[in-house]
Amino acid sequence: MKKVFAIAICAACALPVLAQSTILPSRSGTIFGPTGLFSVPTADVLTARKFQIGTHFGRDLSTVAVNAGIANFVEIGVAYLDRDDADNRTIASGKVQFIPTGFENLKIGVGVIDIAKAVERTGYIMVTTRAKVPVEVEDTVSQIILHAGYGTGLFREKIIGGAEGVLNGKWRVILEYDGDNVNGGLRYSHDEYLRLQAGILRNQLFFSAGYTMEF
Repeated sequence: MKKVFAIAICAACALPVLAQSTILPSRSGTIFGPTGLFSVPTADVLTARKFQIGTHFGRDLSTVAVNAGIANFVEIGVAYLDRDDADNRTIASGKVQFIPTGFENLKIGVGVIDIAKAVERTGYIMVTTRAKVPVEVEDTVSQIILHAGYGTGLFREKIIGGAEGVLNGKWRVILEYDGDNVNGGLRYSHDEYLRLQAGILRNQLFFSAGYTMEF
């Protein structure tokens, strides 16, 4: 927990230096594959005809995942889990996004991680929306995006969620709660295709990268 707050403080100190207007796309896969924060999925999905290759490197778990937007509002994916304390496994996932009529800033995502139950089948529902930026930080934070929902299986039948603070066109600070731990870190969008992330996940340092392409 102390490490997470240390990252948040460092990010806050860096805010005045980060100032750009154009916000680059920031969708990135989670440790288990689906588009989201670090381990917590969100209501976001890859757009149709786009796919993303992602890697995650942690002390006890490293993963390689591929996600694809196979149609409007539909995402599928597969991830290979390289685990130090258990057998390696390959898991599949799927997610569907809904945008309620008249609520353009509200997205709902319903999905399943590990459909074939190779590790632990996990269902979830997430809501994503934007929040008003406090006046005190308007000069340094351009957007605040909130995510909240519920997950079974890997998320222990608990409330899960998180928040993104858009610092500028390329940088975001992210905090999440996965049902057991508070995780935090930074996401960097180099361009429309490359994402880099680093932070604290389950009390361990991690690094991840993702690259988006179109088919």
